[in-house]
Amino acid sequence: MRLLKISIDSICNVGSVRTNNEDIISLDGLIYRDNSFQIYLEPEISNNRFLISVSDGMGGHNAGEVASEIVVSELQQFKQELANELPADADELKSLFQKKVKEIHKKLTDEGKRDSNKHGMGATFISVLFLDNRVFYFSAGDSRLYRFRRGILRQISKDHSLAELIGDARSKSHIILNSVGGGESVFIDFIEITEQLLDEDILLLCSDGLTDMLSDDTIESQLEKNITAADLCNLAKEAGGKDNISIALLKLQIESEDD
Repeated sequence: MRLLKISIDSICNVGSVRTNNEDIISLDGLIYRDNSFQIYLEPEISNNRFLISVSDGMGGHNAGEVASEIVVSELQQFKQELANELPADADELKSLFQKKVKEIHKKLTDEGKRDSNKHGMGATFISVLFLDNRVFYFSAGDSRLYRFRRGILRQISKDHSLAELIGDARSKSHIILNSVGGGESVFIDFIEITEQLLDEDILLLCSDGLTDMLSDDTIESQLEKNITAADLCNLAKEAGGKDNISIALLKLQIESEDD
């Protein structure tokens, strides 16, 4: 597989109810909050290493806003510091990122102990890493990754939530069982998805501000209409917009080995 181009259409919005936006989107170090952006990337021209993250903060006062920005900034810095020669084995790569996420978790926890206004602050996140023509996702919490292909939407990531644990996708429970900060420990899913991708696939990264307002069937039908991230966000706001909403749509142009 050779990744030729990534077309990105994203938005991070406060929603219809809340006054503070604790969501954040990071596109390889460019931070977006209360903003939208569209960009085209050509990996072979730009070192073929990109990290795209959506993070949903939680905590009192402005603590959630602080937590989500720390998470995406620390992950980006870690990506920048990765050695040129990396282990080919996905489990070894996972160990590197697991260690870093635990360090971020400790940083948030320690900051919460120093500042009572930030006590218990934390964040969920979903990230996609493009690494030398390989693609990985890693996550903690219930921010999600989907793949849209030929009219079919499929959730790739797993929620680290009570609803997922009990196997009730219709549950309205928002009890998160895993996050960076906000708890005693953290773990990540880190999975290579290179072989799951085809030309013109669209990856959707989002916070639960989207999926709590719109069903997967609704999102699927809207993506079939080539809807923009901003339009999808507006539909979530019209449905109630009870939380902050972050959406990143990544359309992939891929050349297979057989081409």
